Amino acid sequence: MKLTPIEVDQQQFQRVFRGCDPDEVHRFLDLVSRELEELIRENAGLKEDLKRRDAQIVEFRAHEAQLREALVSAGRMSDEIRASARKEAEVVVAEAELRAGRIEADARERSAQLAAEVHELKRQRVRLLGEVRAILGSHARLLDAHEALDGEEA
Repeated sequence: MKLTPIEVDQQQFQRVFRGCDPDEVHRFLDLVSRELEELIRENAGLKEDLKRRDAQIVEFRAHEAQLREALVSAGRMSDEIRASARKEAEVVVAEAELRAGRIEADARERSAQLAAEVHELKRQRVRLLGEVRAILGSHARLLDAHEALDGEEA
C-alpha cells in the first residue's frame, strides 16, 4: 500500500484512556508527512534525472555508432587512397621508363648518325686533301713550265 503525505497528515487515531499525547502524535505525523513529501519529491527528481541520463546514454550510443562507422569509412578511404596512389605511382614509373627507353633509343640513333657524319667528313677530308695536292702539283708543274719558258726567252 502506497502512503501519501496527505494520508499521513489526515490520519486520525482513536482516543483511548492512557493513550499517547495527541499533540506529540500530530507533531510526529507532521514530521513524517514532510519527510515523506520530501522523499517523494527527491524520488521524482531522481527518476527524472534517470530518464534524462538514459536518453543521453541512447544519444551517446548513437553517436558512438556513427563515430565507429566514420572510422571504418575513413579506414576504407585511406586504403583506397593508398591503393590509388600506388597505381598512379606505377603508371608514372612505367611512363618514365618508356620515355627513358625512347630517349636512349633516340640517343643511340643520333650517336650512329653523328658517327656516320664524322666518317663521311673524314672521307671528304681525305678526298679534298688529295684534290688540293693534285691542284698544288698541277700549279707547281705550271710554275715550272712558266719558269722554263721564261728561262728560254731570256
